[in-house]
Amino acid sequence: MKRWAQWGALGLGGVVLLAGAIGAYLVATFDADRYKGVLIEWVREHRQRELRIEGPLELKLWPRLQVRLQDVSLSEHRRPQETFLALRDARLAVDVWPLLRKSLVIDRIEAHGLTLRYLRDAQGRRNIDDLLGRDDGPEDSAGKSVPVHFDVAALDISDATVTVHDELGGLRGDVVVRRLQSGRLADQLSAPVEVDATLKLLQPGVQGRLSGKTRLRFERAASRLTLSDMHLAYQGEALGVRGLDASMQGSLVYEAASRALQAENLVLRTRAEVGSLRVDPSELKARRFAYDPARRALRLEELDVQLDAVRDKHPLKAQLRWPALEVAGERLTGSAMQGQVELKGEQPLRITFSSAAPVGNFDLLRLPGFQARLEGTGPRKLTGELRADLALQPEKAAVALDALAGRLRLEDPKLKALDARLGGRATASPQAAQWQLEGALNDNEFDTRGRALFTGTVPTVHMQGRFARLDLDRLLPERSERPASAAASPAPTPPDTPVDLSVLREWQGSLALTAGELSWKPYRLRDLRLDASLEGGMLRVPRYAAGLWGGRVEGSAFADARAQRVVLKAQAQQIDVEAALRDVARKDLLRGTGRLQLDVESAGRSLQEMKSRLAGKAAVQVRDGAIKGVNLARTLREAKAALSLRQDALQRARQTEETDFSELSATFDIAQGVARNDDLDAKSPFLRLGGAGAIDIGRNRIDYTLRATVADTSKGQGGGDLARLRGLTVPVRLSGPLEAVDWQIQWSAVAAAAAEAAVKSRIEDKLRKELGLPSPSEGAASEPVRPRDRLKDALKGLIR
Repeated sequence: MKRWAQWGALGLGGVVLLAGAIGAYLVATFDADRYKGVLIEWVREHRQRELRIEGPLELKLWPRLQVRLQDVSLSEHRRPQETFLALRDARLAVDVWPLLRKSLVIDRIEAHGLTLRYLRDAQGRRNIDDLLGRDDGPEDSAGKSVPVHFDVAALDISDATVTVHDELGGLRGDVVVRRLQSGRLADQLSAPVEVDATLKLLQPGVQGRLSGKTRLRFERAASRLTLSDMHLAYQGEALGVRGLDASMQGSLVYEAASRALQAENLVLRTRAEVGSLRVDPSELKARRFAYDPARRALRLEELDVQLDAVRDKHPLKAQLRWPALEVAGERLTGSAMQGQVELKGEQPLRITFSSAAPVGNFDLLRLPGFQARLEGTGPRKLTGELRADLALQPEKAAVALDALAGRLRLEDPKLKALDARLGGRATASPQAAQWQLEGALNDNEFDTRGRALFTGTVPTVHMQGRFARLDLDRLLPERSERPASAAASPAPTPPDTPVDLSVLREWQGSLALTAGELSWKPYRLRDLRLDASLEGGMLRVPRYAAGLWGGRVEGSAFADARAQRVVLKAQAQQIDVEAALRDVARKDLLRGTGRLQLDVESAGRSLQEMKSRLAGKAAVQVRDGAIKGVNLARTLREAKAALSLRQDALQRARQTEETDFSELSATFDIAQGVARNDDLDAKSPFLRLGGAGAIDIGRNRIDYTLRATVADTSKGQGGGDLARLRGLTVPVRLSGPLEAVDWQIQWSAVAAAAAEAAVKSRIEDKLRKELGLPSPSEGAASEPVRPRDRLKDALKGLIR
């Protein structure tokens, strides 16, 4: 027996010596350049990728196989010009004896200066699929692949950047690993892991730093990943949340195959800013949470949420407690939920909510009798109650409010009391929301339906609304009306009003609104219809229409947030022009029934800039009306005195005076905020009016000259006084601010024209007399006289 032991010991020693000799020979004769070439050719032939090794290649065989690579790069599959991986320095140590047994036991992996690209398209094809495919791997007796046992004693990675572009998963951006260290990583073993990484994701929007320690356990057969003894922290931004500072403790278990998630003794603390809400240190605790969609199971124990925040400098506190919930398929047990929200400050508000014990199953979990009570004190008193059956769909992460019924009353000293009633149904999930509601605001009944999508870069909302009657005067506070006489004393120029269309970029969708009647002093609309769509910061209103000012107004509109540009088209038929000007422009300039066409556009970042850059066309036609502020009939009847003075008279427009006309028409060309007109045509029983000039909309001024001509049909309307002006054009200049227009009849020009007309009349009369021709008021001569003789006699008379 001893002899066999001796021979065995000698044989084993010989094998060891032989292996050592072979290893020493391989190391001594190792040619790095030769093996580089072999490795490059193998990768090119078997993986269709280009491998480049610019630095030295080092090899050690005993007691571990150790390889060191420097300045290495690997191309994308069949795209040699595109880099898939680049590495500045890497070291790998592998135990030899386990490798001979088809077990990969890695002593240590070190990698520094690593860059890697991971791509996946919308069809699920990845740029690593060729590397994961079977190729000459170990097989069992049946020819099936045998997974290689993986065991890493230590991992040390620094200065690594992984670029991800996953179209299917909606992930795009960079993960920069400053440091990643671990203990032994092997199947079903727990190893300590320390990480310090920076996330620079564009989709979803996540920019921040992840750091901390945990213990990692991976179970390959169950595809299960366990993080225990977690102490992880994140600082940065995420999904629109700014200033996020969060920490997580407890343990998490995730099963990739079933998407099951479990948590124990979970504590999440956070502070952040969401819009105008600043979240101070707040906390979420759960003793146990389990979600397993494959088994249709959900479990929750001792959920406690405490929120401390500040909104517009007002403290906000919220609390939610749910002691227990357990769902297993069709079986469900649990306790009621309750909580409260309290807003402090000048206008305190308290909301308490609760529900009965849950019923249902995993697919549809119901919290019947959900109710919320609102109570606000302070200057504004708010009371209300909301009741509904709360329905939850855990697998879809969706919530629904069924049999919704609510009432609200708001009393504010500055507003009219508001009573609101609401009923219907609403659903919501992280991807979308839908609603179908009806109710009333101070007896103004309405119904609305629509849907919202949250999967894009901005929310998309499609909404329809209908009011049988909407009286905004019963909802809004009284507006101070400026009296019409205030136009005579213009107020100081108010500060310019900013115009910001950037809000159009924050939403997209469509709106369809109808109202049988809408009132808001001084407006009263009938049969209102409005269609609008918003996309990419561009608001399109292809059609709006309403009965207004005794007629009908309709048109279209467009607004572009990128260019701060607005386009408006409108056409009004059979409207009361006086009411329209008074309501819209607070001007009392014109009276009558008419037709209006408008096609204008402008751009700018303030109201004044938009007025100054207004461009387009406008046309107006009015019948049976009057120009207000001036009585040309009375003024022209006083022509005798004015002509004798031969001087212009400046007068201020007075609302008690007006010039009647039977019809009036004009068109305007608008450029750089100035509307120009040269085709005014107005008719009255004793006057014909033309005109030309400009209205400076940006400066709110007018410079316009009317041309009045006395008609032949003025008899009986002061015709005797106007006779001396018959056939003459009387210029009337309008100037000054639109709030207080000055008008001036240029009598000096009229007097000169009248004198010239008188001279021409006397010459004409003398010629007729010398020629023996009848005057225009007399008949023809009884006896004909030769024209040659009459001309001779007439010339003699003129020469004398």
